[in-house]
Amino acid sequence: MIKNFGVMTMDEQNLIKLLRLPAAIVDESGAIQLANPSWDQFEPMVDHAGKEYSELNKLIRAPHIKKECQKIWRGKNEGYEYYFRTITRDHCQLSVTKCNDKHMLFQILPAVDSGVVAENAVDVLESMNDAFFSLDEKWCFTYVNHEAEKLLMKSREEMIGKNLWLLFPEAWGSGFEEHYFKTMHDQIPTQFEEFYEPIQSWFDVHAYPNRQGGLSVYFRNINKQKDMEKSLWQSANSDHLTGLPNRRYSYELMKDYIEKNHPFTIYFLDLDQFKIINDLYGHDVGDKLIQKIGRRLEKNLPNDITISRLGGDEYLILVPKLLNESDVNDFGNRVIGMFGQAFVLQDRPEIHIEPSVGVSQYPKDGNLVDTLIDKADIAMYEAKKKQSAKAVMYDPVMHESVSRDMIIQQELKKVIERGELQFVYQPQIDATKNWITGVEVLTRWTHPVLGPVSPAEFIPIAETSGMMEKLTRHQLDWCLKKFTEWRKRFSFTGVIAFNISSGLFRNKNFIAYLEQVIRDHHIPFNQIELEITENIQLFSHRESVQTLERLRELGIRVAIDDFGTGYSTLSYLNQFPVDKIKVDKHFTDQIHHDAKGEAILVSIIKLANSLDLDVLAEGVETLSQSEYLQRNGCDYMQGYYYFKPMTLEECEQFYYEKVLKQRVPE
Repeated sequence: MIKNFGVMTMDEQNLIKLLRLPAAIVDESGAIQLANPSWDQFEPMVDHAGKEYSELNKLIRAPHIKKECQKIWRGKNEGYEYYFRTITRDHCQLSVTKCNDKHMLFQILPAVDSGVVAENAVDVLESMNDAFFSLDEKWCFTYVNHEAEKLLMKSREEMIGKNLWLLFPEAWGSGFEEHYFKTMHDQIPTQFEEFYEPIQSWFDVHAYPNRQGGLSVYFRNINKQKDMEKSLWQSANSDHLTGLPNRRYSYELMKDYIEKNHPFTIYFLDLDQFKIINDLYGHDVGDKLIQKIGRRLEKNLPNDITISRLGGDEYLILVPKLLNESDVNDFGNRVIGMFGQAFVLQDRPEIHIEPSVGVSQYPKDGNLVDTLIDKADIAMYEAKKKQSAKAVMYDPVMHESVSRDMIIQQELKKVIERGELQFVYQPQIDATKNWITGVEVLTRWTHPVLGPVSPAEFIPIAETSGMMEKLTRHQLDWCLKKFTEWRKRFSFTGVIAFNISSGLFRNKNFIAYLEQVIRDHHIPFNQIELEITENIQLFSHRESVQTLERLRELGIRVAIDDFGTGYSTLSYLNQFPVDKIKVDKHFTDQIHHDAKGEAILVSIIKLANSLDLDVLAEGVETLSQSEYLQRNGCDYMQGYYYFKPMTLEECEQFYYEKVLKQRVPE
């Protein structure tokens, strides 16, 4: 019966009428525009899932058919084939192809019946791109086409009449066995993908049961497809720089563990002062260092541990079990110990770098991946703040501290940009002459809600968040401008001292800026003093030595701050061009209280004097401390006994009163 001729041409209508097999033309909405008599007369059928349809019109409206048709309309597929059987167990194929922009042709074709392949079908089987073979009910080959010979690497003479499992024994116990037995036993077509080890090939396989028993199998090699899938997977799940698993992979792995209720421990690593390496040597060197670290971790950790790069200078190590506190510390020490040896890059000096490490565990610390990462990050931040050379386990009490740190970081950025930090000045004196030799600039910050925030709290945050250079530049520009006015108004000939972080000290761009800003304010270089804290990173870099030598050429003075508390090696005092050491307040506090502390203090003073270095004691708070220091050869002092840090206004008032003498009050 012909229905709804609509926009069909006469040629199309005649073609449909002449077809003996069931055929219909369907429009985009799924409505049949034209169908031949065989279509309406087709007997009931059963699809793959066993659902019975009384007519073809209902089959083509089935959800899975409509879904595939939409793909054809959108150009994603050129056609679609769907296999089913009739109530009388005849196997058929529904073929769908696109006629034009508005119509599709639906046809019902008989499926190939194996057993004995009809002579008129041989040409089709031999000319098609797919490989094909048929098996009888005893699993013996009855037909093999030429493409199958190529893919299976055996001639048809070797296969015809031979048992599949004897000829290909490696297929037994694999997915081939599972699906073939299912197809023959349940009499339901199956489609699957399987890897065949002996010939290192992936196959896409379609197997159909035969009415007389046995199977018809169509298959094709999909190695290229699998290679592409693998490449796409690696691209999506691997870090492009290191080749390690990336953030996405580690997140999915943790989700999988959580779904299986599999406990695990994660170590969150962040490299300390990595930005300095980038600023000092450039991003290419930074990238090579990231690669070196990844390789070192991979080489030295067991295979069952997953090492991934989250991005930037952050790594994640996943241990697939719950560790007790002792084991957490042992493993953390093992990881940190891998950074003990310097990283050697081609044509570059050795680079020393250490990680801060935070730890969280599933299920103890949460059951969501983001929660576990956040808590490990919090613990890592705590390790960085404490400068702890060990892995720090997450503790709920850390939340309050981290919340405050985050507020400080956000607010500090604002006050730096607005230039709202305050600077105070603490005089340094020559106690033997009661003479002020210079002032040290100290940064102060009072927040409207947090109140006074200690430099010991906000300076480390400025360093770890990359704000230190901007803070220091603002400090230098503002204070040098005021210092220029002091020199003119008060004829001040002493030095002005600034604390410079070791990272900035090795930053060539910053040193160039420093030189220029001093020139811009017309200040003699010998009235500038830079205080740097002793540490291994500072004195192990060639660039640091070059900077020291450049500063010495200009006449800028260099002082080692907090001497005796950091990377204390006496050799660098003789090797590197420094002018002064500032003895930490800790040693001043030992005077009259601890004999060993006094002995160390006296040794430091004698050493400095023997090397012709100025030595200044910090934290002098009493007359007895001052007298003890003078008796033992330390003439320069700084502390509350003489002066507390003063605001700009207080300094100016003081100089108005003492401008002619510049002497400490008797």
